[in-house]
Amino acid sequence: MASFIMKQMMGSQLDKVKELAGGDGEKKEGGGADDEEDPEVAEARREADEKRNAKYAKMERQREEVRQNIREKYNIKKKEEALPPVPAPCEGRLTADKKGPIPLPDDDDSFDPIKMATDAFNTISEKLPFKLPWK
Repeated sequence: MASFIMKQMMGSQLDKVKELAGGDGEKKEGGGADDEEDPEVAEARREADEKRNAKYAKMERQREEVRQNIREKYNIKKKEEALPPVPAPCEGRLTADKKGPIPLPDDDDSFDPIKMATDAFNTISEKLPFKLPWK
């Protein structure tokens, strides 16, 4: 625990001493020369990319041949890659009509849950073969 506290207290001062000594500054300045790539390395990287791309193109051609054989064997039609987009009507809105909120009933007495429950209870009680004692 004590070593942690000492590092916290002395860490920033040690960094300042290192900067004054030039330890970190030389690495940052010297790194600029490595940014340019050797022409031989660049050529080797380009050739490797070309070989890799050729390899994958060859594999894709082989896969397409296998797919075509399967399509012919099972009489499967090839899916069309790009269907032409259906033009949308441009009569004011560019997007499809959105569904609005569900309209609530008017504030008049069209929706009264107590009245609905009472009516349902009365309808059921009338159909009963016996009379309810509280009615």
